[in-house]
Amino acid sequence: MVLVMGALGAVGGVLLLRIDAEATTTSAEFVDSAGFQVWAAVIAVQAAVWAVVTVPLWREVILAYRRTRPASSIWLVPALIVTALVLLAVLSPAQTGDWPLAGHQIKAWILTTAAAVGVGVPAVFGICIVQDQVRRHGPDGLTTRDIDMARVARAQMRRFLGVAGVVISLAVLASGALRRATVPTFLDEQQFPASAVLLYGAFFTVLLLLVYVPAHLSLRRLCIDLREHYFPATAMPSPTSAEFTDWVDGRGRLDTLTQVNVTREPTTVVAGRGQMRRCRSPL
Repeated sequence: MVLVMGALGAVGGVLLLRIDAEATTTSAEFVDSAGFQVWAAVIAVQAAVWAVVTVPLWREVILAYRRTRPASSIWLVPALIVTALVLLAVLSPAQTGDWPLAGHQIKAWILTTAAAVGVGVPAVFGICIVQDQVRRHGPDGLTTRDIDMARVARAQMRRFLGVAGVVISLAVLASGALRRATVPTFLDEQQFPASAVLLYGAFFTVLLLLVYVPAHLSLRRLCIDLREHYFPATAMPSPTSAEFTDWVDGRGRLDTLTQVNVTREPTTVVAGRGQMRRCRSPL
């Protein structure tokens, strides 16, 4: 089923580009060029990914929304993302470019809308839902259920981030392929500079970071609260006591379980129960 959906998406993306593609002499020449074939292949990969990911992504977002029942203010972020995309599409110099492919602007609008509605915006919205869920859990009254919730939230956030990252990467790759196919044979360097591809990728990357970083920090704060709830630093045993090793190991195991640290923590050697052991630093 996945292969079928991917194949249908790829074929649909290529067919969209070839609609009325020979309406003008320039467009026909462009379609016959090797650069167009490469660009069309990238578009096919994009469309295949969208077709495969859209349904399970929407299903997960809807289930997370129903389970979490987030505040109505959560809709603000997707609304701002959509507004930014519309402004980019309207104000972009690409709208006035003399593109060789017939109907380029309309086809670009269709592809952009498919990417945004099918994959991009749902992935960003999913990150917002996870953040809303995490922020409801304060440092007081934490239980083992919150540990499981933190693990699930991190896994969800990584999936949503991964999907959004793939969408951005393929979009930048497609933009680069389009530039290579059109410059300098069909467009001048000034009409489609290399910096435009970089700015295109930077725009979407910044949007994603503005959503992901606050969510990541909220989740990290919860994981730290969980560690301090069960193994508080204020209750640290004496470093010379047998309980110190268990306390350090407990903090380390909880950190590992919740994956609070992005990078690997330094290790230190501590003495306990008559032997030397390596353990994660509690700091």
